[in-house]
Amino acid sequence: MRMFIGIESVAANALIERVKAGKRYVDFKTIVNYGTKVARLLQKETNKEPILLLYKDYQLAMLENYSSFFEVESKGPGLDVFWLKEGKTSEDLENTFRWNLSVKLIKAYMSEEAIKELGVSV
Repeated sequence: MRMFIGIESVAANALIERVKAGKRYVDFKTIVNYGTKVARLLQKETNKEPILLLYKDYQLAMLENYSSFFEVESKGPGLDVFWLKEGKTSEDLENTFRWNLSVKLIKAYMSEEAIKELGVSV
């Protein structure tokens, strides 16, 4: 069985942890690394095959659907940096993107192994 994880979920959960560390941005490479780690942890826990939806079309949809949260700075192909908009907090992200997830997915996002991929201390 497969489960799909969208870029908005990965980016928002990455930003939750990074904002707590004083960083209001996350680059695409870090999103990929974090999402991959989360997917591996989740697969171990559930025996389901997580599929990350990170392609450009999904990035554009995220920016369109959640424009009140995210803005992007493009530094070239694959070098996008996603910023949390001014006035938004990690609590805003948690309320919108974290608390409607399964407990197993939340645990994977919040795991020490995954958070290490974000370049912030646990």
